[in-house]
Amino acid sequence: MSNDVPLAPGENAFPLHIFDALGLDPVVFKDRIGGSVMVIEKRPEDGPVTILTSGVSRLATDSGERIELAVEVVDGQQGAAMVALRIVINEIATNRRVPPVLAPWRNGTPFLNGTEISALLVTPSRWGASFDEIRNEAGQVVGHVRTLRLLTDGEAAVAGERGWDALVAEVGSVDALLDVERAERTPQIGSERNRCGSASLRTG
Repeated sequence: MSNDVPLAPGENAFPLHIFDALGLDPVVFKDRIGGSVMVIEKRPEDGPVTILTSGVSRLATDSGERIELAVEVVDGQQGAAMVALRIVINEIATNRRVPPVLAPWRNGTPFLNGTEISALLVTPSRWGASFDEIRNEAGQVVGHVRTLRLLTDGEAAVAGERGWDALVAEVGSVDALLDVERAERTPQIGSERNRCGSASLRTG
């Protein structure tokens, strides 16, 4: 994402929702993605470290959707969350394409060095509508927080063929999908891939 991507006028509902989410004060990262998208971290007592964006909703999309992004990570793997966010934000900024809900973007090869992580999937969050839906002062839904899951290709295949709930059931819990250093554990199903267009992106 270049620093000169035009941003639409902001709406207070988006930053207010992100900064108030989970009832916790945010820790703001020093660096912004593309020079304009703010990244913050929250540490809920009953959930994993959660990385959120503030500013993605100001990028124009062909669908007209206005979203912010969230990624859940194991503490110490915030860098992996940043890579995933950059992939999606670049896709929105460059191609005006919002990641589909519950339809994996499969890259074919890992985009995190030293891991099997090669796919992204948007799913509902563990927190429900109060986190996922962004509402204005009148109570109208004006956008959403989209939670990104970082998956292996086998996991993405299961989610694509049988659904997110089936994948969670197979691995035991949502938390089993947090550690990006996990090994591939699920059989690959099918061969059709919805590529995210970021095959060359690497950490390091």
